[in-house]
Amino acid sequence: MVEDSEDDTYFALAELKRGDFFVEHERVQTLEGFATALDRQVWDVVLCDHLMPGFTSFHALDLLKNRQYDIPFIIVSGMIGEEVAVQAMKAGANDYVVKGSLGRLVPSIEREVREAANRRTGRQAEKALRRSQYDLQDFFDNAPFGLHWAGPDGTILRANAAELQMLGYEPEDYLGRNFLEFFDDPQTGETLLQRLRERQPVEDYETQLRAKHGVKEVALDANGLWDESNFVRSRWFVRDITDRKKYERSAAFLGSIVKHSDDAIIGTDREGRILSWNEGASRIYGYSQAEALGRSVLFLVPPSSSEDPMENYRRILAGRTVEPQESVRLRKDGKTIPVSLTRSPVRDSEERIIGIAAIERDITRERREQDERLFLIQDLSRALSNVKTLRGLLPICATCKKIRDDQGYWTKLESYISDHTQAAFTHGICPECQSQAQAEFANSIQGKP
Repeated sequence: MVEDSEDDTYFALAELKRGDFFVEHERVQTLEGFATALDRQVWDVVLCDHLMPGFTSFHALDLLKNRQYDIPFIIVSGMIGEEVAVQAMKAGANDYVVKGSLGRLVPSIEREVREAANRRTGRQAEKALRRSQYDLQDFFDNAPFGLHWAGPDGTILRANAAELQMLGYEPEDYLGRNFLEFFDDPQTGETLLQRLRERQPVEDYETQLRAKHGVKEVALDANGLWDESNFVRSRWFVRDITDRKKYERSAAFLGSIVKHSDDAIIGTDREGRILSWNEGASRIYGYSQAEALGRSVLFLVPPSSSEDPMENYRRILAGRTVEPQESVRLRKDGKTIPVSLTRSPVRDSEERIIGIAAIERDITRERREQDERLFLIQDLSRALSNVKTLRGLLPICATCKKIRDDQGYWTKLESYISDHTQAAFTHGICPECQSQAQAEFANSIQGKP
């Protein structure tokens, strides 16, 4: 209450109490006191006399407006004419009440407090709307994936920075163009737009878009905005999945290698339970994938084996290297086979070891070929050893041409060589001997010596 009269203050408060108000008030008589009261707490209403020593209600009203407080300002005065009252209302006063007619005070306060509350609610709603619009604008502009609006025919009306950056276009090169132009397959764009015209949303549709430099693989989500039966626009969400598709193709290629490898490729967790089992493992060991998954790798180790596979697992899990080795494994049919083993750790994205990968190769054929090579080498060694016995000085009879062996026995030359080499003899006659034999035969016929 900006009032210099204590009696007028009393009458005004009495009127408020009759109106069932619970009144907490403060009376001030100067502009300084008014300013202090305004800053000290929040007030529901200001009741102000018009004329007071050194200032008027206009001065108090200016002070209130400068503070930018939306508090009902009601002039309660006994000395205010209609012209002044009109000026006061134009200056921003909410109402005026004549002190001699205080019956209007309660209804005036109720009305102005209610309207002030409505104004506050309106401002809060407007503020919330502006905030919502700002948040929507911020979300659209700064979303980490592409966003754009398109007209009913596909013309791009608005696009965010992520989409422009993804495709490599400047706004002037993108906005205003038809989105269908950017599909690598234009028919795909037509099909999706027609789906939206039929009120069917587009969900996680993978396709290719033409970027400024090359082609991008994307996943599209879209829906339409309708005004009753009118298709207003479409809203598109564009995600770049180029890297993901490369990874998927790479993973699929690697998976195909693992699946169709002739070697057994077995993946286990840290405890040795089988998590992956390829076709090579089924061919080598005879167990299907369903039979092997979840079992411990120990079921492949023969009961008679002294090998401790888990010791190698513990070494790998501790970060130590395990060299390739050869061992024996048990097939489903009960037969054992020699295998070559290579084990390595499986790590997650944070380089933690989460399992073990083993490549196991059936080396039965290699072992057989190795044994055959060994036998051949031994056989050749024996032959060479025998051949070496023919070197050096050999006792041979000058008459019958027999050779004396290591035991002192005289044997035919043919027999000795046959025993000590793999050579075999066939009998013939050389030209010189043949000529001599013919001459001797002719001489014998003619009686010549």
